[in-house]
Amino acid sequence: ELWRDARPRPPSTMDGATTPDVFHTPAVAPPPGLGSAGPAEGRPRASFCIAGDDDPGGSGAGANDLDAEGPESRPPEGLAEYTDWAIERSGDWGTFQKRYSLFLNIPWVLCGAQTMAQVFTTLPPHRRRICTQQVSSCSYDLLPDSECSILRAEYEYLEPGHTVASEFDLICNSSMLLPLLGTLFFLGFFGGAFVISGIADSRGRRRAFLWGMLILQSGAFIAAVAPSYGWYALGRAVVGFGVGGVGLVSYVWNAEVLGSSARAMLVLISNCFFAFGCASVSPVSALLSKWRALSIFLFVMGLPVLLMQLVLLESPKWLASSQKADELHKVLKRIAEVNGCPPPPRPLAAVGHQKTGAGSKSSSEGADALRLLLLDRRLSDRFYPMCLAWFALSLGYYGLSMNVSNLGMNVYISSAISSLVEMPGYVIAFYTIDSPRFGRRGTTCAGLCIGGACCFVGALLLGGRGQASPSVLCLVLLFIGKLAVAVGFAVVYMFAAELFPTSVRSRSIGLQSLSARCGGMLAPMVANLGKTSRALPMFIFGAPCLLSGLALLRLPETLGKPMFDSVEDMPLPAAGGSSVLPCLKRYRQLEDEVEGNAASNPPAPQTYGNDARD
Repeated sequence: ELWRDARPRPPSTMDGATTPDVFHTPAVAPPPGLGSAGPAEGRPRASFCIAGDDDPGGSGAGANDLDAEGPESRPPEGLAEYTDWAIERSGDWGTFQKRYSLFLNIPWVLCGAQTMAQVFTTLPPHRRRICTQQVSSCSYDLLPDSECSILRAEYEYLEPGHTVASEFDLICNSSMLLPLLGTLFFLGFFGGAFVISGIADSRGRRRAFLWGMLILQSGAFIAAVAPSYGWYALGRAVVGFGVGGVGLVSYVWNAEVLGSSARAMLVLISNCFFAFGCASVSPVSALLSKWRALSIFLFVMGLPVLLMQLVLLESPKWLASSQKADELHKVLKRIAEVNGCPPPPRPLAAVGHQKTGAGSKSSSEGADALRLLLLDRRLSDRFYPMCLAWFALSLGYYGLSMNVSNLGMNVYISSAISSLVEMPGYVIAFYTIDSPRFGRRGTTCAGLCIGGACCFVGALLLGGRGQASPSVLCLVLLFIGKLAVAVGFAVVYMFAAELFPTSVRSRSIGLQSLSARCGGMLAPMVANLGKTSRALPMFIFGAPCLLSGLALLRLPETLGKPMFDSVEDMPLPAAGGSSVLPCLKRYRQLEDEVEGNAASNPPAPQTYGNDARD
């Protein structure tokens, strides 16, 4: 097996005596039912990752050892709290997590490559007139794209199999079928995020990943051997379906294996892998000049990712949510073994008595996830602003990438710049999401607001120059806006994963991703408006970003807080809700106080005819 060579860490000794490994406990106990909130300075806490005799039963530290270390070393009763407790003490960024982060982020390279393949397989073809005896005057100059008056027999393609357009003769009236491929791709993404997320919540992350990869590879094969435009369009839609499911499951799966202090690595790693996949398509498409060769390359590229299913274990958080205590303990034992720690003790016996009730509660929440997200204020107050944020980020991210072509830049250069400009943003996000000044919420809001402001200023500069080439300042603002939106897009995955409980996490992120796909489907249409007005698309990209950035200020910060297991673990929303502006919140409080005083002290009855001012 993959982890066959892993061995437990030998006990540390000093003068022949065994020395236990000591960590720290939180200075303030977490709320009941939420488990450990993470390490903090000031108080020692015991760990089962200690030196001692091996446990032949495979149950980890014995009861006597736990009693000797103190009551805080005992495992919590709930499976969700037990899982966080075990991962934290086995190492939240150990060898196991590093290997899993590598494996679960490799699919992002494939997703990025499949997403950007659309740009190079649908390039406009180059044509020239065929010189025959019937033509009195003939020139071998290239025909403009707007030349549609000549018959098919009077022109030829310089590279017949270079793009889908030249292969299937998609020019003039048929040229509108090319951007339709992008819409179909994101439409498939729309369905995949919804369906695969449901499978991930009900059947597990491992099975959902397998189904997503099988669908993605099926679509890639159909696209590679497509005999006509209809078959190629079907293949791209199926590929989008698989990409939507695989990307979502990979991120949630990886986040649930890491500890709370190590989830910031996801922002840097996953997005860098995606950007690398986007950037890698440009040189590959330059080497493989035929669109069909590029499609075959992408299909072969996905085969090793499909085989990763053989070495991946199920998510411990999902096993805890599904009340599968035995399988959960096996996975946690493997994590501890690979990280060089003795295995954790088994869950307490009380879990067995809670299994039926908790399991039915989890199943009920899984079946009613959509109703809870839309109607339960504990979820809906978070769900609606996040859907708007995902829509704005997707519209701005893909729209700014496609709108570069309206500035007259080479498609290969613009694609390279669009991918490379994201790298500094991911490094910035890696440091800001763990900063108390920004955190998850602050970084996402800053990316949205800065990106929206750059779009608005850039629109004003473009509108004032007419059809002239954009200034250097306008180009700088364009790429700063793209960087800021990329930062927000990188962090919103983690923010969304930490805002919602395990029982509805995949479904909630899937539904939020549906909002993002709506923005992605609108992005090429909005960018196409740049052919008539270069400023209008920038205004449309910027308005949702600014609006959603302000709306997210109402949501709680998730930095350093444990993820909830069920909806019942979440705090109830405050009466009257919260407000972005403190003065407006205080105004509502004063209104409530006035109404309360009026109810408790009703006015004295007045005599008919007296002046009310007396």
